[in-house]
Amino acid sequence: MPVDLIRTINRVGKWSASRMVGKRRPIVAVFSLTHYCNYYCPMCPFGDADKEGQLKVAHRDDLTTEQWKHVFEKVSRYCIWSIIEGGEPTSRPDFMELVRHLHSLKMPITLITNCSLLHKIDLDELRKHIQFITCSIDSVFEEPYCKVRGVPPSMYHKVMENLQLLNEKNVPHYFNSVITKYNTDEFADKSYFGRARQLGIKSVSLTFVEDRADVNYTLLPDRETVKTVCKSILEHIKSGQYPKVMLPQQYFEQILEHGRGMFDECGVWKSVFVNANGTIMVPCWKYNTPESTFNILQNSIEQIWDAPQWEIAKTCHDCEVLGCIWYSSQPVTTFAQNYMRGLSKMINQAPEIRS
Repeated sequence: MPVDLIRTINRVGKWSASRMVGKRRPIVAVFSLTHYCNYYCPMCPFGDADKEGQLKVAHRDDLTTEQWKHVFEKVSRYCIWSIIEGGEPTSRPDFMELVRHLHSLKMPITLITNCSLLHKIDLDELRKHIQFITCSIDSVFEEPYCKVRGVPPSMYHKVMENLQLLNEKNVPHYFNSVITKYNTDEFADKSYFGRARQLGIKSVSLTFVEDRADVNYTLLPDRETVKTVCKSILEHIKSGQYPKVMLPQQYFEQILEHGRGMFDECGVWKSVFVNANGTIMVPCWKYNTPESTFNILQNSIEQIWDAPQWEIAKTCHDCEVLGCIWYSSQPVTTFAQNYMRGLSKMINQAPEIRS
């Protein structure tokens, strides 16, 4: 039996044992490697227009290489999967060193990136260490892409070139697209799916934007447009055509019927989300207060996950359409069913992608 499989079974067993005695523990790790991002997305706190100031914050507050390695080791005792993101994680000079170290801990890795800097990365080596790249591509067409991401057309074309590099190097990847009021047309008329196929994409993860609490504008489309988009995506899912939509159809059905995703208790505690400065906000980023902020370098996982602040998650339903929260908050049976469904697709696609 492979060592990483033994490790996964061991971690799942410990997690299940903790749940049986009423303890919350994380099972997925998310590492936000840096405060810096070279994009200007309005739905993201890293889309700050003051890039010079953002760089100063990153140089001052981002964890060092050795600190991140220590965090990886600490978290790997609990989690079965890891996600590295940012800011833009590939902007760190030590990016590949961190990837190699995380891989050495037998932690499967998903990289979330805007793909703008992938031409500067050794993709042959990267492919050896990660399972998938999640490409943050909110629109597959130039004008809405640039509008959503706040970048010039030259950046769009560079990203398209880098996507071709991923295909040439056989690096498994899929699109994660956030639906905002700026890009609804391509989902409503399904042109998004046709263009994604042309780009060699087999799978896409789609979610509606969840408006930030620290801004006074909304990026969410109006209710009628949301319904139109949901109906169109459901039609595509039921057609069985590529690209496959990774988020279960229940997500879109619930938004169509109720105007939001439905769940009993927020499942944010199932993930450990480590900010670039080593802090963890309990239960999530919406509770950014001193008493809800813990430093993972100074506290153990047990200390953080046993904190009383997690009780908020039992009743909080602030995130109405955020796909990752909806997914983690579903019953275990729903999660397991769709995980196996998604795993089956990945296995079926693997020979074609990796050959």
